[in-house]
Amino acid sequence: MATLKANIIFRGKIECVTGLHIGGGTEKLEIGGVDSPVIRHPHTKYPYIPGSSLKGKLRSLLEFALGTVDEKGEPSKAEEITRLFGLGANEKGNSNIGPTRVIVRDCHPDEETIKMWKNEVDSLLLYTEYKAENTLNRITSAANPRFIERVVPGSKFDFEIIYSVFEISKEYDTEKKINEDISRLIMSMRLLENNYIGKSGSRGYGKIKFHCSEPLVIKVDEYKTGGGNYAKYKNNATVDKNIGDITFTYKA
Repeated sequence: MATLKANIIFRGKIECVTGLHIGGGTEKLEIGGVDSPVIRHPHTKYPYIPGSSLKGKLRSLLEFALGTVDEKGEPSKAEEITRLFGLGANEKGNSNIGPTRVIVRDCHPDEETIKMWKNEVDSLLLYTEYKAENTLNRITSAANPRFIERVVPGSKFDFEIIYSVFEISKEYDTEKKINEDISRLIMSMRLLENNYIGKSGSRGYGKIKFHCSEPLVIKVDEYKTGGGNYAKYKNNATVDKNIGDITFTYKA
């Protein structure tokens, strides 16, 4: 039986260093001339970064870095990956590992970015930019132009990643294993800064930078009382660190 002991909160902002494209559906978007629109919130119409996209990229990069990539292209079932990111509903793995430790929220634009989109983005699109691209026929040299929608550089999105500390057994819940998990999670975020998220990273899209606050440990008793670090969590965090500077050790 798994018992929740604490949550470790990583939060801050994701800055788009280059234009970002995470694709959305085209059926209900009436934006003329855009071949590939970005995903948007259905009510506000603001672009956002889905938690599933961020989590999947962090997992993929960590699998490559740890040498656990599945030969068939399936998600890795290595313990150091599945402890953090979990298994699919129909997948089988080590039943002793317990619940997925990492929760990744959708990342929505901050107030400064929304103001910038509304007042400073000179574009025919709603809060975004056109990126014109061409493909050429190697035989005839005929051009095939297309227009990609991108979130503009300088946009910032609030992110929150939660690592849950569970008590399951002495084998799987030592401070050493918990800190190994956290170290790998931070490593995956550092890897992402030197990679990309979304589409067309090899063509310059999707470079991001993490701006972080200090990780915050909220123990179960603090959820009961509403005090301690839970009270701090309810206030805005001071975002003043780079992910490369984050060092963190959990102590029960």
